[in-house]
Amino acid sequence: MKKISHPLNNGFILLECIIALSLLTTTVFLFQTSQIHVLKKTKESQEELQMLRVLYEETKERRNYELETASYQVKRDGTFTIFYQKSPMAQAKISTNQQDWTFIREK
Repeated sequence: MKKISHPLNNGFILLECIIALSLLTTTVFLFQTSQIHVLKKTKESQEELQMLRVLYEETKERRNYELETASYQVKRDGTFTIFYQKSPMAQAKISTNQQDWTFIREK
């Protein structure tokens, strides 16, 4: 009498599809997470660049004034507070709600 052999790989295709789908899902999740991180860093860099650009333009414009200290607000794509001081060391400071930059000129 001949034995009827049953293939042992009946569930193999289903298991293979589940593993492939889980690998694909993990890869997409990791890619999405890295893209979100890159977008946040890009936004932070753009905000810093905007701050420095405003400070540069305002410093260039105010360079000819003979003021010892000055503090005022500028509104350009956001609100920036700018502070100048000539003595004892010349410095310029720009700040927003999240961050601030200070440049000090040493003689």
